[in-house]
Amino acid sequence: MQDEQPSSTAQSTRRQFLVQGSALAAASVAAPQVFAADDVIKIGYLTHRTGPFAPFAEADSFILDNATKALAGGLNIGGKKYRIEFIAKDDQSNPDRQSNLAAELINKDEVDLMLGQATIGPGIAQQCEINGVPCITTMSPWQAWMFPMKGDPAKGFKNVFHFFWGIDDIANVYLDIWKDLKLPKVIGSAFENTLPGNAMGDMKMGMPAMFAKAGYKIVDIGKFAPGSNDFSAQIQAFKKEGAEVVTGLFAPPEWASFVKQSAQMGFKPKVMTIAKALLFPGGVQALGKSAHGMSTEIWWSPAYPFKSSLTGQTARQLADAYMAATKKEWTQPIGVMHALVEAGIAALKASGDPKNPQKVADAIRNMKQDTVIGRLDFAGSGIKNVSKMRVVGGQWIVDEKGKLDIVVTHNGTAPEIPVQRKFVLLGS
Repeated sequence: MQDEQPSSTAQSTRRQFLVQGSALAAASVAAPQVFAADDVIKIGYLTHRTGPFAPFAEADSFILDNATKALAGGLNIGGKKYRIEFIAKDDQSNPDRQSNLAAELINKDEVDLMLGQATIGPGIAQQCEINGVPCITTMSPWQAWMFPMKGDPAKGFKNVFHFFWGIDDIANVYLDIWKDLKLPKVIGSAFENTLPGNAMGDMKMGMPAMFAKAGYKIVDIGKFAPGSNDFSAQIQAFKKEGAEVVTGLFAPPEWASFVKQSAQMGFKPKVMTIAKALLFPGGVQALGKSAHGMSTEIWWSPAYPFKSSLTGQTARQLADAYMAATKKEWTQPIGVMHALVEAGIAALKASGDPKNPQKVADAIRNMKQDTVIGRLDFAGSGIKNVSKMRVVGGQWIVDEKGKLDIVVTHNGTAPEIPVQRKFVLLGS
């Protein structure tokens, strides 16, 4: 497996090397088989290993190592045996670099399949659609992937596919969290002025619109600039209107500023249900004990009752293996990125001819595949080229020793995911 390590600057010379681990490299050297060039399936793997979105790709090395070990014996497809080669590159969380690297993987490396993250935009998919390369991406609301490419959910695309949740799914999770609370139906709303923030926070088409339709009064003074550290105007507005619920999309440092200023200004809402800022343990840890009871969506956790089609690991076993290998806490993207690889391999196998781009694309289009995050269903989702993910409601718990854990508290949107704990109000 080839990899491009992050360069010290964007202009630094890129270099490629094997990232599949010494054990895999040794196995490759020792293998008695010799594969011809057309017996090797090249998979491009383009993610945000560095830059602002690096936490989403933190598990890349673990996931690729896990996958390459599982695939060390090759794949038998259509009566022929193939070796799998992952070519991994870092877009440094830069959309222009992402698009350029996608073109490089297509034209220089001649990949047979592209896998990647769409957190910063649909640049990977755009290159693949133009060049006729089958592609699967994840890590962005499907609307933020499809509509910038001028896609139509009823028509879709020829070569590119995406799985993740939609903005409506997250709104429904939040409504599920709030539905039984005996609180005034007034919501303080604040969304970051970014691509996902504008999509999710749109007052006519986004989450606030769905909340208003459900009978909530929305208090929102407009989008805030990325990197903001003064939220006094929002807090004053929320206090004035009696908002007991706060929601929105914040980066972790922004949310830390909001929480600190809320305490300083005597604003003590009973519920804080926030996207993005409460996703990773590192960002939550910085909040200290004030994080106890904060809520957010969960799109994968060790509690999910599914297993990998590639390695056979359950969600719990995958999380435990990651923590043992890295000495880090598990994060939600681990399961999603592992499922991305599962989907790619399943498509290659189902195609019957992994060197035929159209057959691989058709295999994805017709896919119904069980993975460690649950079933991916591109064929029956009702949205062309898209499979939705299961999403539930969760809450951060901080014990007496300061240890953090996020638990499932609401599963109305996905009853097959077990509830782990009863929801508690902030300050209780």
